[in-house]
Amino acid sequence: MQKSLALAFILLFSCVARAQSAPPDLACLWSAQLTATRPGVVGSYVVPFELLIERVPSGLRAALLNGSDRIDFSSAAQHGNEVTLRLDQYDAALTAHCSTVMATCTALEGEYVRQRGASEARYALTARCVRAPLPSAAGSALPQFSAAADWQFTFTSASSKPDSEPTAPARFTQQADQVEGTIAPLSGDYGMLAGKLSAGQPAELHLSRFDGIHLLRLDGHVVSPGRIEGVFHETPGNPLQFVATRAVTSDGFEEAEHLTSAANSSEPFRFHGVDASGKTVTQQDPRFRGKVVLLDIFGTWCPNCHDEAPVLQSLYEQFHDRGFQIVGLSYEYVDDRARSQRLLEVYRRKYSIAFPLLLAGTTDSGQIAQTLPQLRGFGAYPTTIFLDRHGRVRLIHAGFSGPATGRMEEVKQSFQRTIAKLLEEQ
Repeated sequence: MQKSLALAFILLFSCVARAQSAPPDLACLWSAQLTATRPGVVGSYVVPFELLIERVPSGLRAALLNGSDRIDFSSAAQHGNEVTLRLDQYDAALTAHCSTVMATCTALEGEYVRQRGASEARYALTARCVRAPLPSAAGSALPQFSAAADWQFTFTSASSKPDSEPTAPARFTQQADQVEGTIAPLSGDYGMLAGKLSAGQPAELHLSRFDGIHLLRLDGHVVSPGRIEGVFHETPGNPLQFVATRAVTSDGFEEAEHLTSAANSSEPFRFHGVDASGKTVTQQDPRFRGKVVLLDIFGTWCPNCHDEAPVLQSLYEQFHDRGFQIVGLSYEYVDDRARSQRLLEVYRRKYSIAFPLLLAGTTDSGQIAQTLPQLRGFGAYPTTIFLDRHGRVRLIHAGFSGPATGRMEEVKQSFQRTIAKLLEEQ
């Protein structure tokens, strides 16, 4: 009898010990937020977003959620109470610690770290487990105002050098009190912003986005059915005041095709970059000679460039056999060839890119003018340059309209028409 009791006690103690040592379950929909700060800069702001961590047979997988937009992490690894979520395309990682030792974790604290220019950016993270999408408060009144429309934003800044362009179109959709959409400056849209519209008087609009690069927050109040005023944060220390008025979005690409030009479109356009083997490649390479060439100026750090990459690969597959070639010229944050080539390889694999990607320079001021002196008015990543069979610039398209704009297919069709026309020329 004593032996049986002793054995039962040992088994019970063993089970308790295993339970206490078991790592917490992190699978959850997390209501998260990052605090955007910058060393030496006064002014911070909080960016809410949703973080989904799921358990799969191989372990964990995770994604950033901004409304209907989902961005999958490259990997998710748990070590005890710690979790590390990587975005390899940005050489960035989110690390967090579970603040409880219970079997189920209910809160996370940590930070998100990525390269920003020649330095690192670090943002504090907090998150709480909500297990299901956050609903509207039971019985709460729905807003009478609808933000579902095309808008024209006008920005002003206390800084003498505002980070945003002065004006930009926007398009929002709305279901009940949930609003999502994007603001689309000429240099490229911000991706899907998501949030809520309150039912108060005045109604308030709160939108945000975290996509691995952008930390965006918009806070506005409805002044009238056709006017919203407020503050837009895209960088710490420089809040942008805005006025948004209802507008009809332009159907054309006239502005995107006039921001940047060639100094002399009658002469061949010259470019160069370094491939993965360390070889310098120029416009004289046999792969480009006598071909219609699409020259893509991009960076692996640029979300709009990631939006454009699968479109370019599909164009390459469609037209390559007819004498069409694409070459990507990458401008990266730092002058570190090994790191930059590693990021280019991640970018290539992510989108199954078959055309050449060349390292052309850094994002330092003056690099574009130094490496591509024939360009005038460069102002957007990506910038897409169409060259005819003689190497002459025929069209330059600044920026790219990503999925959040609802115009990506329209842009693709415009590119297709331009390529087909150039291929038909003798």
